[in-house]
Amino acid sequence: MSSSANPTTPPVQSIQRAVAIMRCFTEAEPELGVTELSKRLNLHKSTVSRMLTTLQQERLVDKNPETGKYRLGLGLISLAGVALGRLNARAAAQPYLNDLVETTRETVNVAVLDRGECVNIERAFSPQPIRYMGWIGRRTPLHCTASGKALLAGLTAEERTAVLPTPLPAYTPKTITDMNILTQSLAQIDRQGYAIVNEEYEAGFSSIAAPIRNHLGQVMATLAISGPTYRLEGETITTFITPLLQMTRQISADLGYRVM
Repeated sequence: MSSSANPTTPPVQSIQRAVAIMRCFTEAEPELGVTELSKRLNLHKSTVSRMLTTLQQERLVDKNPETGKYRLGLGLISLAGVALGRLNARAAAQPYLNDLVETTRETVNVAVLDRGECVNIERAFSPQPIRYMGWIGRRTPLHCTASGKALLAGLTAEERTAVLPTPLPAYTPKTITDMNILTQSLAQIDRQGYAIVNEEYEAGFSSIAAPIRNHLGQVMATLAISGPTYRLEGETITTFITPLLQMTRQISADLGYRVM
């Protein structure tokens, strides 16, 4: 039987380095120079320069002529489009996102589980000036986000152990770091069908998420509503439960899920 990744096969160093270079670019630092990348990756400047030249030829990075620094290239968009195209949850959710934004006036995200983290694969922004961003491709922890907890609640105990770090890191004073307490919380989330998180990952932001299921009843993604805590305090966030569950049930039904 073939496998997409063989742990016994030694990695190709040049590819690892190229990927490491691209991962240095973030929303906070979209442009970086050769010297900055060299220091961060502990690589010689000539090595970084050669790799950037190759990545530029493949349109995976490009160079800002005004600053002389590099940034991620548009060639990544076509690659991302291929990867996202196979995620049926994204396509199924897209027609409903704007309706949920209109109802809640908060940002809505679709997320999936990938390598022990939540990854946003689609979103619709809140129309309000102060809002949760949740850009596509953003990776967040599982144990302290609403999307992450909704994903974890659909896993077995063994599957959770495989994806959760030990110990559970704290991001704010409200982060749950006790595995027993987290397990109890996930059991409740599984029973009620949604997860609410208040400032467990980011101070000032809260969210509510519910699972999207495939035709086999497996949780394949989550739909989350997120915004600043001062707007989602008290009973406000609970008013989102009904429209959120209606939406996730409809998306799940579109994917072939039928409640027995």
